Amino acid sequence: MHILDPRIHLPGNGAPLATLVDLCRARATAEPDRPVFRHRSPDATLTLGEFDTRARALAVRLLDIVPAGSRALLGFAPGLDFAVGLAGCLYAGVVAVPVPPLGGPGARVESVVRSARPGVVLSTARELAALGELFHRTPALADLVTIAVDTLDPTRADRWQRPDAGPDTVAYLQYSSGSTGVPKGVTLTHANVLHNLALIHQATTRPGDAEGEPRPTSVLWLPQHYNMGLIGSVLEPLYSGHDVVTMAASAFVRSPYTWLRTLSDVGRVDTCAPNFALDLCTRRITGPQLDTLDLGGVEMLLIGGEPVRAATLDRFHETFARAGLRREALVPAYGLAESTVLVTAGQIGQGPVLLRVDRTALSAGVARPVEPAAGGHVLVSSGAVPPSTTVVPVDTATGLACDDGRVGEIHVSGPSVGAGYWNAGPDVPDVFGAVLPDHPDRRFLRTGDLGFRYDGELFVTGRAKDVIIVAGANHYPHDIEATVEQAHPAVRERGVCALGVDDGERERLVVLAEVVSGSTVDGVELVQAIRRAVHVSHGLQAHGVELLAPGALPYTVNGKLRRADCLRAHLAGTLPRWVP
Repeated sequence: MHILDPRIHLPGNGAPLATLVDLCRARATAEPDRPVFRHRSPDATLTLGEFDTRARALAVRLLDIVPAGSRALLGFAPGLDFAVGLAGCLYAGVVAVPVPPLGGPGARVESVVRSARPGVVLSTARELAALGELFHRTPALADLVTIAVDTLDPTRADRWQRPDAGPDTVAYLQYSSGSTGVPKGVTLTHANVLHNLALIHQATTRPGDAEGEPRPTSVLWLPQHYNMGLIGSVLEPLYSGHDVVTMAASAFVRSPYTWLRTLSDVGRVDTCAPNFALDLCTRRITGPQLDTLDLGGVEMLLIGGEPVRAATLDRFHETFARAGLRREALVPAYGLAESTVLVTAGQIGQGPVLLRVDRTALSAGVARPVEPAAGGHVLVSSGAVPPSTTVVPVDTATGLACDDGRVGEIHVSGPSVGAGYWNAGPDVPDVFGAVLPDHPDRRFLRTGDLGFRYDGELFVTGRAKDVIIVAGANHYPHDIEATVEQAHPAVRERGVCALGVDDGERERLVVLAEVVSGSTVDGVELVQAIRRAVHVSHGLQAHGVELLAPGALPYTVNGKLRRADCLRAHLAGTLPRWVP
């Protein structure tokens, strides 16, 4: 049972919040004419009053079709209708199930439908009309009722009645991106989400808060079905009382300049992005484009969703300091869907906290600080642990908490941690009920991430299941991948996967590397350069190096490498090879 923190009130007016319905209604009632939600390309705006009216009308329509507690699939293209769909489900007491745009690449909708068993699909009239054939040929979707949220009569809203929902009512199911296997739906209650919203608000405190200054507009391109995108594009702006500008992730990937240009145009602004997005900007922004940007108004760039690399932060700041970007605005963070979204974050105005450690000691699970002259490996802190959350790295061999500086599996306990995986089958491990000897009265989430605490800060080193173990030493694939990307200009950006492959006798390192389109490099020379860089930086022999065609490696829609799929494709020999 999750007990709502009685201190969770609406920032600004102090209204108590028991559910997300309270949150939406309080903001809409106070400022109905305020255009909080904006989307770029095509440009559109949604006021709080319009948002609330459309959501209530949708709630009435939903309850004409399915009872409260049913699930509704939310499959929207980027835009403002997703916010209406989510709020409509909350207003009806129907459990929202956000998924990627239906029919889009990597949607994996069938597995989600089998798990969530929804009774209805929400989208727009245009999208539903284009998906008729998909519904016809997909058995999992064929029997679902569809609702076009943009065609509903707004006068239906007059029939709306507040749902019988409380803090422990399920608000929505957050399905994983599928980067590590079959998607699993995290069950998140109203209490979970409200606590996390309060946690985010507290973690992003800044000097202007004490003077009553409103929070800046946020700009977001992350997919809205993804946990950072969902919270950031709908619920967090409502909680903190600021405006939000959204844009399609595809627009960012095609041209990172569009994101930076929007930040520049807005002026005083917050934003967030994964580590890879910073690398993409550094590599693709041209000198003339840089000259048009003014990033001096960026108060916070929250960086999470994947390991944050010190070298990425350095390159990004060195590039965009010329446009006024302050290093103090870079805020590394750590979170996961199983704990709603945020666990820890750095402090705005402080700048990233870095720790240089001995690489050999780290491979043995110990973070031993060294001086710059000793080389070593630089790690980025994900921030201090907030008072309402308990974070404990655990030695999985003994089940005991690790001392500071010792790497273990990160365990998290707190009101933001979800209630479990929805409709989990026997093959899905229960990671939500771990009990530690030092905390017998708490239940902990086993995150599957490795890390350590040092001097009050949390450092995340990688995924436990992704660690490559060679000769008894642990090596983190994202570190090896970063080395390979820099090994030769012909290695494609974001086109490397490092795998540990068991050959029946021992685990060996295999490197999959995409080659830049049109490259005339000699293949033997490129393989040698990769092997040499890995050996020099990590003391490892790359047993196998596969050169792949551009775009061969599979990624999730939010930019994460699908490692399990990479391994399967490598073993099956189905990855497209590079042809000189």
